[in-house]
Amino acid sequence: MEKELTRIKRRAGVVAALVLVFAATWVVLDRTEHRPGWLTVEAPAAAVVGQPLEIRVTLKKSVQATEIVCTLHRAGADRKIRGYLASSGPPREAGGGETYLFRFDVLDNTSLVFVSAVIYLSPTGSWQDRTQAAHTKLIPVKPADASRAVYPLKTTSVFTSTSAAEDDSAERTARQPRPGPSPWAHPIIFAILISSAALCRSTAGRKRPDASPTETRERTVWLSFAAVFAVGAFLELSGVVGHLAAWGRRLAEETNLYDLRKPFQKALMAAMAAAALGLFLLFIRALRKRSSPLFLWWVGMGLAAYLSASLISALSFHAVDVVRGMIWHGLSPVDVARGAGALVSLFAAVFALRRKKGARRG
Repeated sequence: MEKELTRIKRRAGVVAALVLVFAATWVVLDRTEHRPGWLTVEAPAAAVVGQPLEIRVTLKKSVQATEIVCTLHRAGADRKIRGYLASSGPPREAGGGETYLFRFDVLDNTSLVFVSAVIYLSPTGSWQDRTQAAHTKLIPVKPADASRAVYPLKTTSVFTSTSAAEDDSAERTARQPRPGPSPWAHPIIFAILISSAALCRSTAGRKRPDASPTETRERTVWLSFAAVFAVGAFLELSGVVGHLAAWGRRLAEETNLYDLRKPFQKALMAAMAAAALGLFLLFIRALRKRSSPLFLWWVGMGLAAYLSASLISALSFHAVDVVRGMIWHGLSPVDVARGAGALVSLFAAVFALRRKKGARRG
């Protein structure tokens, strides 16, 4: 009875740890989106050509007295903001806790696809002197004859825009030469993966009629690993992953799901973090058993690290893009993590094959 109770408590602790890691990863990723905390914005779900567009802004009480400005910017089908479209009027005096309604009457351009409201605070009312700035998510523009539905104001997503000081810093950085990614990263990882595939296949060996069930299962796992490594090696040089990611991005844009992708991205990465913890706990448990195929576990851990880093890189979340852009001697942290995972699998497969050959000689 006590053993059963201990087992239940242990499993409950593992489940709690997995849930905690999932929640913590979600919170960390959510914080990386840099949402402005000094205002809330209400906007309609869509703007209609020929009808006025209203934006309601409420400043938090911590905002000091200054001036507030709201302008409208346009974006094309590629969801990139092209530039200034209209202003709601001259700067207004602003203070913490106040609410402001901005109205735009210039939605008469039938070529508009999206618009975004830009709100900023400035002591002079000038964009160049802004102290804080934010922009709304892209608002789709509907044709005048497409629908007569009324879109009420609802709280919408807001994102931090760069300040004047950040723009100056970015301009200075852009003038400096920046190293690009090394063209050898993918070929090197390809070589590691294809070598790992060959080693796993050799370790699996031929099917023996007198093999025990355990040996048969291990052979199946080795063959599965070999297949995954071979597919990964193909993907490293084929560019298929990049084409699939671009296709998914275009599909999300065409179906107006682009702005809804972030919760799914965060959920997937949080689930991967929890799964990594669960796999690590299983690995620690396997190390304690003398009969466990440790080299097989090491190969699996390296493969899991490579696949996780590769999938996270393909998701193209903003924080991941920032990390991927940190180039040092032609290598990004993401490629280093992918290569390190592949190397762990390679070395483990080498030692596993050596042990198997030694056992045969013995």
